[in-house]
Amino acid sequence: MNLLKLYHLIYFKKIKPFDLSKFILKKIENSLFKNYFISIDYNYIKKQCLYSDKLLLKNKNNLLTGIPTSYKDIFSTKNLNTTSGSRALSGYKTFYNTTFLNKLNNLGVINIGKNNMDEFGVGSNTFNFYFGKTDNCLNKNLTSGGSSGGSVYLVSKNLLPFSIGSDTGGSVRQPSFFNNVIGFKPTYGLISRYGMFSYSSSMDTVGIFSKNILNISIILNSISGFDVKDQTTFNLIKEDYTRYLNKNWLLSKIDYKKFKGLNIGVSKNLFNNIYDFLIRSNIEEVLLNFEFLGAKIVFLYVFFFDFLTNIYNIISSSELYSNISKYNNKFLFDKNFFSLKKKNFYNSLSINTKNKFFVGNYLISGNKNKKFFFLSKKIRILILENFKKNFLICDIIVSPTISCSAWNPLNFNLNKNLIDKYTAVSNLTGLPSINIPSKILNFENFKIFQGFQITGNYFSEARLIQIVYEYKKNFL
Repeated sequence: MNLLKLYHLIYFKKIKPFDLSKFILKKIENSLFKNYFISIDYNYIKKQCLYSDKLLLKNKNNLLTGIPTSYKDIFSTKNLNTTSGSRALSGYKTFYNTTFLNKLNNLGVINIGKNNMDEFGVGSNTFNFYFGKTDNCLNKNLTSGGSSGGSVYLVSKNLLPFSIGSDTGGSVRQPSFFNNVIGFKPTYGLISRYGMFSYSSSMDTVGIFSKNILNISIILNSISGFDVKDQTTFNLIKEDYTRYLNKNWLLSKIDYKKFKGLNIGVSKNLFNNIYDFLIRSNIEEVLLNFEFLGAKIVFLYVFFFDFLTNIYNIISSSELYSNISKYNNKFLFDKNFFSLKKKNFYNSLSINTKNKFFVGNYLISGNKNKKFFFLSKKIRILILENFKKNFLICDIIVSPTISCSAWNPLNFNLNKNLIDKYTAVSNLTGLPSINIPSKILNFENFKIFQGFQITGNYFSEARLIQIVYEYKKNFL
């Protein structure tokens, strides 16, 4: 679904924002049993439609006025419950909106509802025992990915032009890989995190889902920027992320070799750790496509690649413990599950979140155990410096998004080191990264989506958008 086409229909009054939202809600009602939403408020949708109509009458509309979307339930909203996917917070309402949500509300964007997710962002299946399991867009027996699995479905079915989730270790890129959608994770600090429930504060990033890279560039123009309430944001000059579209890499005369002068980094240890033949062959085909458009392949080395998942787990578990421990000695009342009783917050958490929480408690509570956390922080700095040197010889790094295909969420014996191995790198370093769908493999009874990941240097989002746009135009 193209934002510009919807804007054209709304601007020339061929369709009203209310009618557009009503049409999408009718489509959504047929799939509510698949647990893609945690909360929908129809009265609130009407109010938003009336506000977008006022903007249109006063000629204060923009590209996003009247456009419907949905958000992951990890973002605070005044008018809707914010549960962060946890039964411990069911029915909880905040008194403020997330910063980027305020920006979109002022532009007239219509929030359809809050999407399902793994509890507090901990997980990779969107297998939520309280709000239900989210199905894959093609096969209900396969996982939709996580933790932002509920935000992908409507985008993959072309019902919404974009949706917004959060990415801590691949929570945007991994579900987008499984559902044939572009998943965009910007540079850490480009978009304000104020109002977002923290999982791992040093790695949490607001991410965007869409099938069209132009949609992502328009959204990024609207929600990026410095925020006084978030000290991790950067006060940079406002830029247009669509400025390189329809231009070749060197910005010289236009020819068929759009990527002439582009250096693509490929790590041997990243490439040699691909265990799935289908994914390996797909990456080889992608690199050949880039070479056909004039790009040059450069080989590089990534330090501590075999320990990346361990470092990510140590840091994320420790930060999860410190973020959730603020609920200590607080008791929440849940009339549905614990009638006439008050239940401790920790006892209301899922097993997966509890395990991560207590691992974090073990890692940073004792003096002997703190060495694991501080050592991981030091190694993280070495990895960051290594990537800075790598980007002196290359412009982007191409890698798999994940080293295995979609699995059944009931498969608890899955090696979790395979899930975060390639996505966690950009979260540890804060680099921007995008999952790009490449092709669909058709078998007799099922389909498998294929994709790849490109990682760029800090604040190179405009260049990454240019690469995705040209690649999709030529090969997809």
